Amino acid sequence: MQTIILECGSVRLVPFKPTDIHLVKDLHSDPYGNRCTEYSTNCTVVDAEELVRSAQQTQDDLGFAKWKAVSSDGAFLGWAGFTPVSETSEISLNYCLRLDLVEEDPDLPKRLCAALANWFFENTYFSHLVAVVRTDNRTMREVVKSNGFYHRESKVIEGMQADVFQLLSPSMQSYLMSA
Repeated sequence: MQTIILECGSVRLVPFKPTDIHLVKDLHSDPYGNRCTEYSTNCTVVDAEELVRSAQQTQDDLGFAKWKAVSSDGAFLGWAGFTPVSETSEISLNYCLRLDLVEEDPDLPKRLCAALANWFFENTYFSHLVAVVRTDNRTMREVVKSNGFYHRESKVIEGMQADVFQLLSPSMQSYLMSA
C-alpha cells in the first residue's frame, strides 16, 4: 500500500519511486501534454531523473516535495508539489499534468493548487508560499491568482524571466488584518 500524501477529488499525490523516472520522461517529452510550471528543470526529458531524485531527497530533508499524481486506479497523471527556491530560500508550489487530463477537467489545476496550499499551511510552519511563474505562462498565472496568490515581483530566477506570486499563511493573514 502506497502512502497517500494528499487527495484532491480523484487525484492522489503519492511519493515518487526511482522506477517512476520513465513516467516523468514520457510526460515531459510530450510537447502537447507538457503543461509544466516547474521553473528549475524546464521540464525536459533529461531532467526527469533529477526531478525524481530531488523529490525523494526533498521529502527526506523537509517532509514535503513534488509528488507523483495518480488516479484512484493508479494511472500516472503527472506530478505536483513544492520546490525549494535557492535564490530566495522560499518554497514554490508547482505542477505538471497531462494535457488530456486538464482538457477533461479544466478546473483541476485550480482545485489542486488550493489543496496543495491548504496542505502546506496545515503541515508546515512557513509564513508564506510562492509560485514562480514563467512570464509566458498565462494559465498558471490565472490558477495562482484565482487561489489568492498576489504578484510580488518580477525577476530572473535560474536564467528564466519569472513573476513571483505569494500567498500568506492564514495566521499571517490574520495577523496583518489585525494590525
